[in-house]
Amino acid sequence: MHKILVVDDEPRVSTGIKNFLLGSELNIAHVETALNGFEAVDYLRMETFDLVLTDIQMSRMSGIELMETIYMEQPHLPVIVISAHEKFDFAKKSLRLGARDYLVKPVERDDLLRVVGSVLRENETIGRQSLALTEAQRAGRGKPGMGELLAALVTEGDLPARDGEALAALLGDQALGGLFGVVSIRPDLTRGGFSDKEIALSDRKLLKYASINILNESLGEWRGLSLSGYGNEIVAILRLDEPQEDDRGARIQSQLHLIGQMIHMNLKSYLNVETTVGISSLHADVFMLPKLMDEAKAAAEWRHMHPGQRVFYFEDRKARENLGIAAWIAQVDAYAQALKANAGEVRPDGAELLETLRLLQGEPEIFNSYFGMLAYRLYGLLLEQGRANGMSLHRFDPDAYFRGADADGKLAALAAYVPEVAEMLGQLAQARDRSILARITGFIRQRFRDPALKIQDIAGEVHFSTAYLSYLFKRETGQNLWDYVTELRIEEAKYMLETTDKKRYEIAYAVGYESPEHFGRMFKRYAGLSPAEYRKERQGDGG
Repeated sequence: MHKILVVDDEPRVSTGIKNFLLGSELNIAHVETALNGFEAVDYLRMETFDLVLTDIQMSRMSGIELMETIYMEQPHLPVIVISAHEKFDFAKKSLRLGARDYLVKPVERDDLLRVVGSVLRENETIGRQSLALTEAQRAGRGKPGMGELLAALVTEGDLPARDGEALAALLGDQALGGLFGVVSIRPDLTRGGFSDKEIALSDRKLLKYASINILNESLGEWRGLSLSGYGNEIVAILRLDEPQEDDRGARIQSQLHLIGQMIHMNLKSYLNVETTVGISSLHADVFMLPKLMDEAKAAAEWRHMHPGQRVFYFEDRKARENLGIAAWIAQVDAYAQALKANAGEVRPDGAELLETLRLLQGEPEIFNSYFGMLAYRLYGLLLEQGRANGMSLHRFDPDAYFRGADADGKLAALAAYVPEVAEMLGQLAQARDRSILARITGFIRQRFRDPALKIQDIAGEVHFSTAYLSYLFKRETGQNLWDYVTELRIEEAKYMLETTDKKRYEIAYAVGYESPEHFGRMFKRYAGLSPAEYRKERQGDGG
């Protein structure tokens, strides 16, 4: 049985669509209606829907903004757009890349049922194909899906080992088999579209949203998952089948070149957007995703040296470096990033670095130079992580830690230095997460009365992706972020009901709801009583 949400600021329209759907033979059990995007977002955060039908032109939050919010929070939820604007050129063409269909008002009943039925049948097909994953999710209610877990993993560069173990348990057999890779995509959103005009800042989110949908379609063969990164960046996670040993190198290289060129060409063809693409190496271990993210970013940054090129591959980048100082710097940086990603509990193997240093003991000048790069890179990592924590890190200063030691002494001391650095990184990560959580909750407490508050606003405050923000908040508090926001609103409403004579509509607007009716439904859901019943009960107690 299906559950559908209809969003339209004309009650007559939403009620009519609701009656059409409930009277159809599409096996629809329930249709919820919302008068604006804010009400719709609340419903979506509380309940699970199979489909959303939304108008485009609505006051305060438009249908496009609602779609952006849906994509950020529930990227696989299908949307059908219903609008009175037949000529909505750029938006219409872009929306069709994400929305399943675009219907023009007045909608014919047969057209509506045809489109809705097609989407629901497609959902059922996808559901059957993903039966194993669905059963696993039912067995552990509240557990995130594969995409959400990968998103949290790839966006967190210093995941503590204890959290890595938790993710491993959640991923289970889903993380076995195949090769993982990461793509850093940098579209130029300042120009593009079908008119090749300069894109206003307010429309760039839409263009980015359309780009993500194109990438999800383009990368389906490689089980691609596209995520919104910081600024204009889009991050894609790939999962390639592992080829036979006899043609592994050639086949992988061929696939990566195809992926890179296809991403560039598709964004150019469909949106007329110029794009830089950086592709990481591949690895069978899903927990290498943070390192692969660093590789993809490093490859994309190579554009500054080769402005005429659009696609860059990390393996090519490595191959072109010589075995001298550039290779050592890259090795040291990769080691530091791996150490940072494990947050001090599972130390990466530094045997290759130590072996290189041992081979250089006969050349004191080069040895000291290479050793200094490694030691100060690790010390810099500590300073980077501990700058705002108020902890004294002076004892880790290589000048003090290795003072007076010869080459043998430095190598011996390095074996103790690395685990101490790793342990301190773990402490700093914990302190950082507590500090960030305080910033998140403080920001929400300041803004929860704003009906326009979105997860993107909160994520922007701490410079996290929306996926990692939700993951961190749930991990640290055990509570869904939007449940926390709603509880603040309801608690504030309770206080106002007890201590003021304000009317229901005044309280609704004051705590962040667009309509008194919606406020009443939300209040009863959380408090168990209507606002009037709650006020009467409390005033009675007070009497």
